[in-house]
Amino acid sequence: MIIFKATQLTLKDMNVKPETIEETDSFFSWHVNFFTLYGRKHYVFMNDLSRLSLTVNGIRANQASKLAGIFKENLEAYLAVEEISDHLANYYLEKCNEKTITKTDSRSVISTMNDIMLIMKTLEVENNDFRDKDVRHKWNNRSIYKPIDYKEPIDVFVKELQARYEMER
Repeated sequence: MIIFKATQLTLKDMNVKPETIEETDSFFSWHVNFFTLYGRKHYVFMNDLSRLSLTVNGIRANQASKLAGIFKENLEAYLAVEEISDHLANYYLEKCNEKTITKTDSRSVISTMNDIMLIMKTLEVENNDFRDKDVRHKWNNRSIYKPIDYKEPIDVFVKELQARYEMER
């Protein structure tokens, strides 16, 4: 199950009431917020464990029912760009069939997500290549962050993915 931990504004935008959940697996938990980039609304998803981020446009208000499908489609495309093997990508995506939307619970993740959004807004004017979502995703996921011991989010995500896949084999 995938858990989307949405900010108050995002919950309001999606017109959804948050569910209460007891425990979460941080590898399958994603904080969600939205902001305007290039004059369009974009949702930012950030993985709680690895700080891997995806920036997705095309999600309109009141589309909570389509959120998981749009997210999975974009994550699958990004994992292909990163040349993650199909068996690893499918392993993760198959675990994301059910979704739960709840409130945010980590100031650390929100802070990292706010940093990413600020950087994207700054580069919006300066770097025209940033319009390409694949370039944007690769750049964002190669930034280092203190909460993940100054590692790159893509490396942390792939290492955890490989470890879990091997455990279940």
